[in-house]
Amino acid sequence: MPNSPVAAVLRKFGVVAEESDERLESRSGAGIHAVRTADGQSAYLKFTPAAQGPDALAAARRELLFYRCLAPIAPVRSPELLMSADTDDGVAMLLGASGKPLPVTAWTPDMWATLGRGLASLHNMHVPAEANWGRPDALRQAMAEPDLPTIEAFWAPSLPLFAEIVSRRAELERWTEALPRVFIHGDCHTDNVTHSGESLILLDWQESGAGRPGSDLAFLNVRAVPAGVTTPPVLLDAYLRCRPHDRRTLELALLAEELAVFVFQWPPFAAFNSPTGIDRVRQRTRDLSERWVRLSERGARNQSTRAAGN
Repeated sequence: MPNSPVAAVLRKFGVVAEESDERLESRSGAGIHAVRTADGQSAYLKFTPAAQGPDALAAARRELLFYRCLAPIAPVRSPELLMSADTDDGVAMLLGASGKPLPVTAWTPDMWATLGRGLASLHNMHVPAEANWGRPDALRQAMAEPDLPTIEAFWAPSLPLFAEIVSRRAELERWTEALPRVFIHGDCHTDNVTHSGESLILLDWQESGAGRPGSDLAFLNVRAVPAGVTTPPVLLDAYLRCRPHDRRTLELALLAEELAVFVFQWPPFAAFNSPTGIDRVRQRTRDLSERWVRLSERGARNQSTRAAGN
């Protein structure tokens, strides 16, 4: 790759690529390369080429804006931005190496509690108004214009309430909006968290911006369920201690968010999971759908009773 855009960025930043089996994720498809700086420090080059298209470049620039403007004041740790470049070839960021990843199956209750406190602090953060922190809402787009052939092919044989969920998706969406919008990470799962002592470092801020707090909390389950893990109660306990809300309201919003993601967004990603992982998702989604229908019907009956009493 001597004449590639990545090679040009390596030369510009004065870093050398290293061979590494470790791969950090990026939903956008940005390339992440282990490198070593001139003074021998480990770092990562994250490069989003212009060929990825305008959406990918917008996500990369949103992440760069986060590192430049918010990372210094954010109440959670993130990698240090060492250098950056935004050119016709794409967007490049040189990020300091920080912490080590840990499989979700190895997370302890203390780790989950630390993450709950961190997300609460992030959601409480005052965001300067100078920049536009709007972001695409992939779940809203998927619910507004669902890919019915794809999701029906995956869910109809195994999800008895599939048709009802699709027909009542506007109601499901309202449940997800139970709490005011805040600044969120946007792609919060344990593969985007590294560990350094007792501290957690959040990676991959391309999806950050204004959004539903339940999106960060529910997506942890979406990514953990295929591995046979669901987030323990200590996560919400810690979150609510730092960011008080009515617990039931928050839990209902998370139920709706997780159910909506599994039904309307997850099917195309099934191929990346094992048969056991897929079975776990199917069972989890059946359980969520039954709980949601039961709770929504109970709420409707209570509302009808109150209206009749008036």
